Amino acid sequence: MAGLDNIPQKTTVEIETSKLDETVLEKITELNKKSTMLVNDFGSIYIRKKELHLEIERLDSVLEKAEAEFKLINDELKDAVDALDEKYPQGRINLQDGTIQYQPGAPTRKQLAEQQAQGAQA
Repeated sequence: MAGLDNIPQKTTVEIETSKLDETVLEKITELNKKSTMLVNDFGSIYIRKKELHLEIERLDSVLEKAEAEFKLINDELKDAVDALDEKYPQGRINLQDGTIQYQPGAPTRKQLAEQQAQGAQA
């Protein structure tokens, strides 16, 4: 380590200033502006992407609830139509004038389905 003691030590740091060529300065300035604009665009895109993700999650939740309600309503509608079929076999409902055309004495849809199931088993 004694050899290191013989190296002259500088206690000051020299700094020089030079003027950059105008074309180099313009190019760096232009590229810096473009880089800053891209960073801003990335931030905007990221925020918008997050907003869209949250909106999709909300829409998925709404859709899930609507699908469950749709199934419930369709089940209720089927039950109502099946109940009418017991009273009005093979009925055709006209929702416009509130009438039903049916075949008195005909088997109900439920009875027909049971007959077909028995025929398929035979």
